[in-house]
Amino acid sequence: MGNRKSNAEKIQLDLNPTGNFWTDNGLVYLVNRFGQGVFSSKEILDYLVGELLRETGNKGEYYDEVTGEVKEYDKVNWVYPTNYFIKSVDSAPKVKVKIEGKERKLPTFPPRPTLKLELTGRENCCHFCGKKSRVTKIKMWMFPFVVTQDKFSNFYSQGKGDIFLCPRCALAGLAGYLTWLWVAQGKTLHFFLFYSNLEELQVFHKEVIEDSQISGGKGGNVKLSFYGPYLHETTMALLLKLFSYVEGRGEEDQISQEGRELLASLLGAQEVAPVAPLTLYAVSGVLGQAFDMKSFQEFSRLHLLYRLYKAWKKELGEARNPHRTVVNIFRQFQVREGNQYNTLWRDKVCWAVLEFADPFPHIESFLFEGRAKEKSPLFWGTEEVFQHYAKEVLGVDENLLKVLRGFGYSLGKKTEEKKDMGLLYGLRNAKNVEEFLKILNDIQFRLGITIPEKLLELGQGERIAGTPWLRVKTLLSIFAMNSYLRASSGNKEGGEEYEKSAE
Repeated sequence: MGNRKSNAEKIQLDLNPTGNFWTDNGLVYLVNRFGQGVFSSKEILDYLVGELLRETGNKGEYYDEVTGEVKEYDKVNWVYPTNYFIKSVDSAPKVKVKIEGKERKLPTFPPRPTLKLELTGRENCCHFCGKKSRVTKIKMWMFPFVVTQDKFSNFYSQGKGDIFLCPRCALAGLAGYLTWLWVAQGKTLHFFLFYSNLEELQVFHKEVIEDSQISGGKGGNVKLSFYGPYLHETTMALLLKLFSYVEGRGEEDQISQEGRELLASLLGAQEVAPVAPLTLYAVSGVLGQAFDMKSFQEFSRLHLLYRLYKAWKKELGEARNPHRTVVNIFRQFQVREGNQYNTLWRDKVCWAVLEFADPFPHIESFLFEGRAKEKSPLFWGTEEVFQHYAKEVLGVDENLLKVLRGFGYSLGKKTEEKKDMGLLYGLRNAKNVEEFLKILNDIQFRLGITIPEKLLELGQGERIAGTPWLRVKTLLSIFAMNSYLRASSGNKEGGEEYEKSAE
């Protein structure tokens, strides 16, 4: 390894990517602050350390050896939640001092956490960018995923041994802490970074991310309409916020016209998908002595999600504020338990949508296990939004959806009139197609309503109109239970009071 020493290297700042999303976000931050060119690594390190330190509000004492006095100083620490990743503690020398007859040990100057870039004596290849230079052994303050070597191997295939970075990648890694959007709830921390073409990412940071960031407290540095302890629900809220920026209306109009145009391009607002689509990296973990990562997700089909969002707003044409209605539709999947909300259903629904999977089993579960106890139907517009999702994403036949919704309305109203809610639970609990057909037969005789023929046309592979019977059953039970809850709550049309809350 040669002799280790710390000194100021000259580094080249430019927009040549490393391919690592964390490092490249930090590199863009440095270029936005310093410009492109050759700079002293010490100058950059000192600047970043200054940006990442904050006064804690607490006071300490030190002994001034020049004046022989005990003086007060303002304590500083790494800004929250960076302090869970950067553990450097300044160890100022201490002396014994007698104060009012009592002996105390005090530092000889105000302790201030700092970082050192310790470089090898000979050149080696950087594991991130591949360039040859003097390198430093990777630490958590350069890359937050360095918790243990086995976890780091998830991000770097050769991560079983020592990882070395050049000064440029190490400092860009430190700058990464100034680029993230983060949200915390209790001990749970979610943080988000974006990546695409670095030239576009540079403008994206300057015109979108920096305008989205607020002064970080204990809750986060981005304001979201909803969030929780789970990753996908918070990710969905962040994306809905970004989607709202494209049109730049009302309370969401925070970013510049240039930022909106770039965001529209990266999200594929045009018919042609973007050449370098925006990618979101979402990380979730628990704060303790350090950050314990629990989940890492990459979302690269944001342009398809944005198109869904636009279509949803079109489906909600009668809403006074379509964006707010979409937000409230996703926010509603929570149940109060004591002084807190259980948002696990919301996370499952958001997970399914973000992955273009099936959200309906989770919506069904939420209705029967959550809303049924509260005797409260789904938020206005929910059926429209998810009916469109079923058609466009899951390929459910549009005519079948109309049949299911119409019959579900009738079934829900009739079971409420007859006070025969057990039929709805029987429908929900059908475990196979035979049980499904049997409960439909029971419904026909006990409620005196006719079953649509389309629901009885069982095709190859136990499909109804090309859709698996289980999905048909789930959709029908959702429409029926929601209709039941509307009727039992006195909201016969299922709209007005929910529409008002969408403002």
